[in-house]
Amino acid sequence: MKYPFVTAFFLVLFPQENSQCHAFLPASSSRTLECSTNRQSKVTLMNSPNQNDLSEFGNNSTWNERASQPESDAQIIYKLRGGGDDTHNRKKLANYLSALSPYNALHSINEGYNQRISADPEFLSKSIFEVIIAASTQFIAEVGRRGRHRILPEIDFVVPAILTAVFGKYYSMWTVARTQESNADKANEKENSVDDDASATTNWRDKVPTNAFQPTLLDGVTTPTLSSRILAFLLPMPQLFRAGVIASTVGYGFASFLIRMRAMFLPHYAVATQPVSIPLAAIYTGVFMAFVSNIRYQLLQGIVEPYMIDGTFVKLEALCNRRKNSPDTIPKSIEYLRHLKKLVIIIVRYGNGLLGSWIAIGGMKACGLQKLKE
Repeated sequence: MKYPFVTAFFLVLFPQENSQCHAFLPASSSRTLECSTNRQSKVTLMNSPNQNDLSEFGNNSTWNERASQPESDAQIIYKLRGGGDDTHNRKKLANYLSALSPYNALHSINEGYNQRISADPEFLSKSIFEVIIAASTQFIAEVGRRGRHRILPEIDFVVPAILTAVFGKYYSMWTVARTQESNADKANEKENSVDDDASATTNWRDKVPTNAFQPTLLDGVTTPTLSSRILAFLLPMPQLFRAGVIASTVGYGFASFLIRMRAMFLPHYAVATQPVSIPLAAIYTGVFMAFVSNIRYQLLQGIVEPYMIDGTFVKLEALCNRRKNSPDTIPKSIEYLRHLKKLVIIIVRYGNGLLGSWIAIGGMKACGLQKLKE
């Protein structure tokens, strides 16, 4: 058997009752896995301990007691991988595997969404606008950079660029959006802290805001330090780079599939473009999102929208509330201001999307990733 870890993993999931499971393991392994009906497992050493082993565990009797103790399934799997009795690493592995489950992934997304809604009540409407804006601004930028008459001849460049832009721009918006704990999260956190105060540890990542310019951390009280604000620019970079690589690979990979299908059904179609290198395009998109998109959305969602737009309209609404006659009615001027505010946000996000698309297209051409046939 070439992969003992995979074998042990399946043996733990599907135990063989009244059978010797170690028959499935490689003969050269220095340990054998013994299974029983109650799933109590132990690892027995094939060779006698040498002097180094005795010096580590003590005398021979201590060694025999240590080797004969039953071990959990997690310990056996970890030892078969070549590790030792490292509880911290086993916990990290368990947390990583649990994070891969669909339920935990959906729970994490829902928690992140609630945190963003708590910091910005208009996050949902902005998300819908962002998806529409990402597709339309990328198409407008493609027309502006290539010319209307070159859209169809260069459609092999346009389609994957739009697909990549939609995913990349919204992911950038999500990653660096302002966050704040909701009331339900705060209540759950208080209950957990009362139940188990000893296990409550503060992670240094919790002291770093998702947006470098947000006024407080997740608790809504603590003010971020200057170093944590700088880290807010740096921490999303690996995540944004991976997202850019995935987005570009999916976008250009899907476009490559469509191009192959077109060549199969329309063999006489004249192609004006050269094939795009998917790995190079993926790396370019990852770097672009880690730096350009990161900075643009940090500024947009950290300074422009909360301070310049929201701050201005809050002052205007307060001024209109002072002049209203009845305290139970909302003046029409306030309703007009709210509609005007949404319009201003759409215009600003359109400008941000166009700027990002123009920079991305220019960078692709400058790097020689999009070339026409001579």
